[in-house]
Amino acid sequence: MLIPKEVIDDIIQKSDIVSIVSERVALSKKGRNFWGLCPFHQDQNASMSVSPEKKFFKCFSCQVSGTVLDFIKDFDNISFQEAVKKLAGLINYDLSKFESNAALKQNQDAIIYKLNEESLAFFKLNLRSNEAKPAVKYLHSRDITNEDILFFEIGYLPKTKSLVEHLISKGYNISDIVDAGLGTYNEEHQKLYDIFVDRILFPIRNENKELIGFSGRIIETDSDRPKYLNTKETRVFSKRKIAYNFSEAIRSARIKKEIIVLEGYMDVISLHKNGIDNAIALMGTALSQYHINLFKTIKGTVKMFLDGDEPGIKGNIEASQTLILNNQKVLIVNNPTNNDPDELIKQGKKSELEKMVLEALNPLQYIISKRWPKVDSKDFNSVEEFMKEICSFVLKCNNSILYETSVEELEKVTGLSKNAIISFYKKISLKQNSNTFNKKVGTIEQNFETKPEDKTGGNTSFNILTSLKAYELAEKTILFDLIKSNKNLDLVKEKIREVKFPHKEFGRLISKIINSYEENINYNESEIKEILTESFSVETLEKIKSFELDPLMFRIKPNINTSKLIENSFEKLKMYSNEKKIIEINEMLKAENLSKIDRENLMDILSERIKKREEWLANFNDKSN
Repeated sequence: MLIPKEVIDDIIQKSDIVSIVSERVALSKKGRNFWGLCPFHQDQNASMSVSPEKKFFKCFSCQVSGTVLDFIKDFDNISFQEAVKKLAGLINYDLSKFESNAALKQNQDAIIYKLNEESLAFFKLNLRSNEAKPAVKYLHSRDITNEDILFFEIGYLPKTKSLVEHLISKGYNISDIVDAGLGTYNEEHQKLYDIFVDRILFPIRNENKELIGFSGRIIETDSDRPKYLNTKETRVFSKRKIAYNFSEAIRSARIKKEIIVLEGYMDVISLHKNGIDNAIALMGTALSQYHINLFKTIKGTVKMFLDGDEPGIKGNIEASQTLILNNQKVLIVNNPTNNDPDELIKQGKKSELEKMVLEALNPLQYIISKRWPKVDSKDFNSVEEFMKEICSFVLKCNNSILYETSVEELEKVTGLSKNAIISFYKKISLKQNSNTFNKKVGTIEQNFETKPEDKTGGNTSFNILTSLKAYELAEKTILFDLIKSNKNLDLVKEKIREVKFPHKEFGRLISKIINSYEENINYNESEIKEILTESFSVETLEKIKSFELDPLMFRIKPNINTSKLIENSFEKLKMYSNEKKIIEINEMLKAENLSKIDRENLMDILSERIKKREEWLANFNDKSN
């Protein structure tokens, strides 16, 4: 449901914030405002103020604030869209005219959620049967009690039972069962088969508590079958968009102002049963933008707690780098063992684990603590490899405070002089095509020297502004991929916010297509072209035809996975915007009346912009070689 901003604002204005908040939190009037215990932290002093005049709430202790919409979203732990619908329902605000836009998509998603709930009920029922005794025995052997089974909704599907037959008996059709990832259809035998057979099933819910899929685990230890089997990628299930237990952990995480990120759901269950209820699991994937957006709703610290082996250490380091780049507070739990959290609990090391979590290190301390003990300080090569890893990590984090701190820390640890460390940074920075930290080593002025004929910041190896095909082809690729199908729709919607199209007509055309798919996800190519014909001028439509005949477009082969192509196209468009900004800043620096502070600020911004360019050029050159 796409609801205009002005409608959302109107809903907020027509809502009685005091009445709605008081249904969830006891309020008492003091002066012109109402006060109550803040539900977003462990409040004992009625720190939250609600202003009926400003239609705003704020906690003067934890600093959480916002409108009545923000309060409902955070308190009820629901999505923004769900909060809008709930608030509208509370004040009888009619949203029916906006429902048609995404009704089909919501209906298709709802079918999958319903199928998953029906399947979960079947799995839980089977766990209580005689055939499930080995499964229950296995769970108990992993210290998962009956109470844990109920809380985490664990189920089982024995060999003798068929989920797909059960679902068909309930009236569901084959195509929906296959689309939900619960069955696979064999064309030759014209038969529907189960995906999960003889497995313990762990349900996976999204942040809105909607059941998106399952992870199944075998019981036997000497089997050729995969130990874990997850729901395949569906409309609602994507491994890079899974944060297991987030919908349960969010309330505690907000109160404690921290969330613990683990590797697997068994770790989450072990910590939960031992009183640590603000933990989630990534389910075997790296951090994605989806996870980062979820973490930002906590307004606290992310504590990475992956396994203590080398893959876990690397995972912690890479995740912390991603979080720092996204301005998210992060600490890393230093696990000195080769055991995962679940194994530590089972070894009776709960107190040691709690201490690890409490004494989590900042990422710089963590990486040094893991790498320096393995360094032979008398071996030049060994020290150099250590320095390469630390400096590369810091440079990639693009954080000046982290840089300054690292220089001091490396001085203490290695015994190297400050000048030697800064020189080493300069060397690594040049290798990475990164100029960001050259200001720290006194060379930023020469890097920004710009020849009159070169207006892009001093680098003539690739001028994106004069290479028209670089961005024209990018625009065309995105446009015609959307015209032909909706397969990359979500990707385009995610990326489009980050760019401005050099030719505005491309932006308007792509926005129109996105809105059309929101109304009907099943539009085909001819229908999309017909919609464009009805909405745009003859001149623009003629341009589309000429774009489609561009010889470069014929290089894009049909029936290939174009998602990477779309991502690369957006990268090119981002760099076009970046180059335009570099030109603007260079022009501003020519002004004679600039103050010293303004000039320094512009130089800092230019440094960031040139670093982005160099990173992109390095990537461009890597792909060209």
